[in-house]
Amino acid sequence: MGREIWLKQVGLFLIYLFVQVLFFRNLTFFEGNVMVFPYIAFLILLPFGAMNMSILIVGFCMGFVIDIFYDSIGIHTAACVFLAFTRTQIMKWTAPTGGYELSEVPTIHQMGFGAFLVFVIPQIILHHITLFMIEAGSMAFMPKAILRGVLSTIATLVIVLAIQYLFYSNVGRRRI
Repeated sequence: MGREIWLKQVGLFLIYLFVQVLFFRNLTFFEGNVMVFPYIAFLILLPFGAMNMSILIVGFCMGFVIDIFYDSIGIHTAACVFLAFTRTQIMKWTAPTGGYELSEVPTIHQMGFGAFLVFVIPQIILHHITLFMIEAGSMAFMPKAILRGVLSTIATLVIVLAIQYLFYSNVGRRRI
């Protein structure tokens, strides 16, 4: 990865963390049952060719920083590492016949709306279900945890789609 691409990724990492901590930390809907976690979009929107170990390390760092600000004990870290771990497998399942161009970043305009949703929704739902099931901590609370995960997935998906339409151009290149 070139120096300018690396610096851009570090900048985006910090922006996603900043936005999550300052704007979305205390934003809940329906009596705290729906939460929005747009910071995971950074992990989802990493280039297709990003190395697995790098994604795991970035996922760990991102989750750890969020845990510090949310005063949670490793819940976000575990969910982010799980998302990073499953991302490669989801890429294999959703890849078109010719595969993905490894230097490309997954965008709606590059993949198409349907393919983008098929790529993003499983990752968001896996993160959220993992997060809320760990938070529940007991089998008695699992139905509520799953409901919270599904509802929060919808809210987060809306924000991820908004990010796509606001910050990505029609030809698949970033405006940021």
